[in-house]
Amino acid sequence: MNDDQDDEKFRLMPLGDMAIFAVGAVCLAVVLWLAFGPSPFAGLYEKPKQGADQSQEITVTLPAKPK
Repeated sequence: MNDDQDDEKFRLMPLGDMAIFAVGAVCLAVVLWLAFGPSPFAGLYEKPKQGADQSQEITVTLPAKPK
């Protein structure tokens, strides 16, 4: 086998280089998830919803005036 035939052989990338690409892909996925995914702080800013069962009217009775 000469040098020209040796250059035509398929060689896999070294595992260290593939690991760098894998870590980069994971970091990209995490950044996209944090940018466009559901917010982990969404529940902190929502006000509790008032149910329709609770009435907002208060009845006040005054004592009658003595004559």
